[in-house]
Amino acid sequence: MRWSAKAERGSAWLITLIVWLARRAGRPLCRALLYPIVLYFVVTDRMARTGSLEFLSAVYGRPARLREVFAHIYSFAATLLDRVYMAAGDFDRFEVTIEGVALLDRALQDGRGCVLLGSHLGSFDLMMLANRAMDGRPVSVLMHVDPRARLRRIAGIDEGTLTVIPLGRPDSYLRAHEILTGGGIVGILADRVDGAGASLATPFLGRPVGLPVAPHVLAARSRAAVLMCFGVYEGGNRYRIEFLEFGDPAAQGSRGASLQPVVDRYAGKLEHYARRYPLNWFNFYPYWSAGERA
Repeated sequence: MRWSAKAERGSAWLITLIVWLARRAGRPLCRALLYPIVLYFVVTDRMARTGSLEFLSAVYGRPARLREVFAHIYSFAATLLDRVYMAAGDFDRFEVTIEGVALLDRALQDGRGCVLLGSHLGSFDLMMLANRAMDGRPVSVLMHVDPRARLRRIAGIDEGTLTVIPLGRPDSYLRAHEILTGGGIVGILADRVDGAGASLATPFLGRPVGLPVAPHVLAARSRAAVLMCFGVYEGGNRYRIEFLEFGDPAAQGSRGASLQPVVDRYAGKLEHYARRYPLNWFNFYPYWSAGERA
């Protein structure tokens, strides 16, 4: 099964209950309630369990334990809960460290526009909700829009100055290109391959994985500046947002194998952060084998 075939799990009433409790009962009680909920998913969601075991075994260099899988999925559940508060603008609950935002300022100084390369390490969506890191600048994000997903609809999440450009439409990349050539900011996740998209194989945690080339083609053809960004959960009420230099993909060209160094560079930086924040890896499916079938 490919990642895009996996719907957001959980019944509507349960998500509604958690959202209601988050707003009425407070964060400490809701975090306690996450323990039985996460245990339920560890037991019943085979794909998530297998994907977690596969990744944690690769990053730790040994077979992962079930308690580590539980901690992994709990980390993900905790960030989902916190999105309810952040969506309501309740940032005072959290300690948020922001690093490298000056890089974004410099990237936009010459009017080129900027591509933010994200991933499912941590929550790119969470970083967009914590929009104050961007000083309220309009941000467009190319992303898959899953009509089956319930959390965003039930929680009433409002992305503010975030504009979603749905992937899979004929004009998706054209719209993103126009924003970039107009000096805007476009975010895109570059760690998953759509079945219809081109990819290149690259080493990641000791095994080859297919990563998409489209984000790098977009950056090269628009001649935009490129940064990587991560929004990671550090436990408790602590979050960290980091922007880092990526380099100019236009120097490598914008076709096929000419982008191999760029894809390798992305994979290398992603691996560094995956080792640094393993419980923030939110690809809960067999990552390497899914890439081979894509």
